Amino acid sequence: MTRRPFDLIGGLLAMAVVAAACGSGAPTGSARPETSPGGTSMTEPGASAYRTATRGGVASNAEASSAPASTDRASTAFAAPTLPPGPLTIAALGDSLTAGDCDDSGLGGYPGRLQTLVAELRPGSRIVNYGRSGWDSTDLINGVNGEASQIAQAIAARPAAALVWIGSNDLWNLYEYGPEPMTTAAEQTDLSAYEGNIDRILSQLTGHGAVVFVALMDDQSKRPVVAHPNPTEPAFPGTTPADLIRMAAHVSAYNDVIRREAAAYGAATMDFSAVDIFTSAATLCGDGNHPNATGYDRVAQIWFAAMEPRLR
Repeated sequence: MTRRPFDLIGGLLAMAVVAAACGSGAPTGSARPETSPGGTSMTEPGASAYRTATRGGVASNAEASSAPASTDRASTAFAAPTLPPGPLTIAALGDSLTAGDCDDSGLGGYPGRLQTLVAELRPGSRIVNYGRSGWDSTDLINGVNGEASQIAQAIAARPAAALVWIGSNDLWNLYEYGPEPMTTAAEQTDLSAYEGNIDRILSQLTGHGAVVFVALMDDQSKRPVVAHPNPTEPAFPGTTPADLIRMAAHVSAYNDVIRREAAAYGAATMDFSAVDIFTSAATLCGDGNHPNATGYDRVAQIWFAAMEPRLR
């Protein structure tokens, strides 16, 4: 399938109207109990979870599907893995917010900044950034147009820790390309697919011994990008004001999924739902969507605050 013209969160940088648009600590065995849940992922690279799910396509990435399925995850006790001593290899997975779009500082978005902070406590540590602009949770699992799955690449690096921040493009895919008017059934289909993907992502990473940190999402409908560059030329012309109202509620449902899955796998959560990074001009790039250098500074600090207790 041809990539979407905006390439969504990352692809907004291509808009001509935007001037400034924007592991060595090897785990020691699996920390997962005897049974691990196998999440279901959608198969069409680049398509939204909604569009793929409604076509009936179900596939898994062969390099990221080794964990056996569990019929009752909630009944299985989970012991969260611990970080080994010494320098660490950390994998960062996600979309353009992880890739560092719109960061003109040369520091590589939040992962580059976070590596400096982590290395102060664990000298020699490194963060490998697998983030890709425009990718949704399905893309992260399966890869896109020949690019390898982020999960497969991360597992191959044997990281001691993994940072996961994904879902922005899942949301925009749903409301930009889903039915109009939007339906509850479409939202439920999307939410089910997203939950299956998050389950798969966390199960694979923890199943290979990584300590996982996963981000809760901000309310995308509040970002200035929804009216950029002006109300008559919106960045997402297929997303209506009514869609934005529904999106706010759907972000909350996504975050509920993230909390449940994080609890099930012993992952720590970072909460971006209550910060002003994505609404303040002081921390946003000119595209009204991605952080600027100051914004990425704050993002890195939020990640580090969650990681610091486990680094000492």
